[in-house]
Amino acid sequence: MFQPVVDMVEGRILALECLARWTSPALGSVSPAIFIPTAERTGLITPITLVMLDKALAAMRAWPPSIRLSFNLSSNDITSQVAVLRIVALLTTSGVSPSRVIFELTETALLHDFGTARANIALIKATGAQIALDDFGTGYSSLSHIQNLPLNKLKIDRRFVVDIETNETSRMIVRSLVALCHGIGVDCIVEGVETEGQARALGSLGCSAVQGYLYARPVAVEGIPGLLDRFAPEEALSA
Repeated sequence: MFQPVVDMVEGRILALECLARWTSPALGSVSPAIFIPTAERTGLITPITLVMLDKALAAMRAWPPSIRLSFNLSSNDITSQVAVLRIVALLTTSGVSPSRVIFELTETALLHDFGTARANIALIKATGAQIALDDFGTGYSSLSHIQNLPLNKLKIDRRFVVDIETNETSRMIVRSLVALCHGIGVDCIVEGVETEGQARALGSLGCSAVQGYLYARPVAVEGIPGLLDRFAPEEALSA
């Protein structure tokens, strides 16, 4: 499944985030909150990562070149040099420019072995790919990670968005995080935008790149052409 990151000012898609979903014949739809940790514990997460990345890179060959792929890596992936070398090999032989790919990491994924993770991130960055820190503001040492990692983007966690229309503290936190991003020269993306009111509040705080159900729910690969048409610039539609 893929969910867009949208520039809400220009009304265009910036990236499509690849999301793992599993429908079991026996269990039905299984939440990622259940099967991802299970895959990590059993050592299956890296094989899943490699299959998903291969399929996502193949799918993006049909996308406009302005649209990036956003792809999540687990702690098992980023702390394994073998896994990272296989990820780099997939990326560099895909026929897609690595500069169009953003790898997302959570702060908790970095806690297991920060030194190894940082070295492996450098290997990925050397291809030209970008690095995003996901769920920013919810980890244990956010500022030290910003200082010590070659980040391109920060994704502000949805928990700061839920009550942003009414909670001044949430507004102050988001305003400070946006200013921090601008100050250190990284892009800021806000997750979990579900209402017009939230979007207006975020716009007033200087946010433009957002992700959430207000703009689109995740779609299967077959639904991407329709999604691209929906966000196509008016001049392209009238050409």
